[in-house]
Amino acid sequence: MSDFEYYNDLDSHPFSGLLKLSIPFNVKVKNDEYIERFFNGTPNYGQVKDVTIGKVYTIYAVEGYGDVADFIFMNDVGIETRLGSFFFEDVVKDC
Repeated sequence: MSDFEYYNDLDSHPFSGLLKLSIPFNVKVKNDEYIERFFNGTPNYGQVKDVTIGKVYTIYAVEGYGDVADFIFMNDVGIETRLGSFFFEDVVKDC
């Protein structure tokens, strides 16, 4: 199980609080119709700024809220940002 899978599916091991990771992991912002709504000005969707769809980001902390989590990373302009894990997909590592 990858770190992404572990923190993206907290149903079997929920936790609350901030966890700074000793080994960061990489994830990619999903490129799908639902996620695009948070980036393209769709009404009633909180808009995400300074994060790029399809780009890989390094997650260095996770904040759990029971069975869901926010991933914490540096955005495109170097500011700490947090987004729900549902924004991301796993990055396949080179073999």
